[in-house]
Amino acid sequence: MIKNIELITNEVQYFSLIKIKLITGFAVSFYKQLGENKSLLEIDFVIEDDNGNKFLANFHFHNPENIRFESGGPYHQISIDIQDIKDKGWENKRYEVIDFEKDTLHFYCSDIEVISIKETNYVV
Repeated sequence: MIKNIELITNEVQYFSLIKIKLITGFAVSFYKQLGENKSLLEIDFVIEDDNGNKFLANFHFHNPENIRFESGGPYHQISIDIQDIKDKGWENKRYEVIDFEKDTLHFYCSDIEVISIKETNYVV
């Protein structure tokens, strides 16, 4: 499902999406690759493990569509869920990403990839 998820599971024992607590960075970029228009949504999440250790994880969501994001501050608490929607047969939409508690984030994307993870002192 998520490429390079082992970057997180090597640091956070028993990782699940429920351990993602905050969004600290959110950026959309557009580019061309082999003459084809592409887009990238980059999100930095704070993940907290069972021992209270915190990690900053950088995720790339490839070809995001229908992005809706509502936030009102320097960071954004979140309860994220990622659903595989491949069976719906929608072109270039493999995953649906939502904030299931407050409905402040929603989009579709073709691929999800963890780019990096590092310890942080960010207060949750």
